[in-house]
Amino acid sequence: MKTRTLFVILLLCLSVLSVLFLYHFRVEVDVRAQLAVDGTSFSHDLFNQVLQEHVNAAGQVNYAKLKANPEKLEKYLDLLAVANPTELSYNAQLAFWVNAYNALVIKGVIDHYPTTSVRKVKWFGGFFYRLKFQVGGKTYTLNEIEHGIIRTEFVDPRVHFVLVCASTGCPPIENRAFFAEDIEERLEMATLNFINKPENVRLDRVKRRVYPSKIFKWYENDFYEGYDGVADFLADYLPPEDVDFVSAADVEFHYLDYDWTLNDQH
Repeated sequence: MKTRTLFVILLLCLSVLSVLFLYHFRVEVDVRAQLAVDGTSFSHDLFNQVLQEHVNAAGQVNYAKLKANPEKLEKYLDLLAVANPTELSYNAQLAFWVNAYNALVIKGVIDHYPTTSVRKVKWFGGFFYRLKFQVGGKTYTLNEIEHGIIRTEFVDPRVHFVLVCASTGCPPIENRAFFAEDIEERLEMATLNFINKPENVRLDRVKRRVYPSKIFKWYENDFYEGYDGVADFLADYLPPEDVDFVSAADVEFHYLDYDWTLNDQH
């Protein structure tokens, strides 16, 4: 009788554990109605308004305010869901996917707000590879958009400085959307601004060390696209007096810890 009771208890425990496992590892899908955009060309104007109304000069987002009034963001995501980016020019496609990624990150945060970090939304980085969203009639995770589309199809290391993961350690989100006509200029400016902030790239001439953001470690191979690696890429954006130092053979690279704190105004 005791054996049977223990067996029943064990089954109950396994049932509870399985429910907890499924809760934390479930895939969440952002299901959107296939809305018609009768004769209306796709536009990033709604997302531009969202950013202007909810992002400050430091690149912090007012998630609480946006969660309370998400209508413009939701309408923009509805447009993303049915848009056809393949019909756009190269620059327009790049602007489309960068805006889509940043908008969906914001959507993922407000759906689980309040939180202090995207790493707390899902265990083991699940915010990026288990939340799913509709874009262009297909379903994607954030990782699929970043790695399967943006990094693969556009092959430009500068994208790492305009893709915003809702964290303090990532590049600050700008308070305006990207458009085809300004994407090149803003990629260049975002890269220049990021690299020339000491919290992202720091030089120690005494110890002969360079301390770059961990972004440069995670995506090291991307910085061989048109360059001879991270040092060569940095040299292209640092002041002239720092170029020889970062390129010196005896200089060691020690990557900074990444700050996953939410880029929240509150």
